[in-house]
Amino acid sequence: MEKQIILPRLGETMEKGNISKWLISENDSFERGQTIAEIESDKTIVELPALENGKLLKILIKEGEEIEVGSAIATFETL
Repeated sequence: MEKQIILPRLGETMEKGNISKWLISENDSFERGQTIAEIESDKTIVELPALENGKLLKILIKEGEEIEVGSAIATFETL
């Protein structure tokens, strides 16, 4: 089943963020709790963990792109 990875609110005042670095690539499998990306917001970098086991299908937001909280950053399928 295909699902989306959404940019969460990582701080009280966070409205936007950008993908500082993807730590996995398309077609890579990941496990719940594994850090899949680094998100930059308010001059702080926060690790984004996977919420469930899956396989990354498509990266929608490239490194360095700024997006709003709640936007889809990638799609994955559950394993």
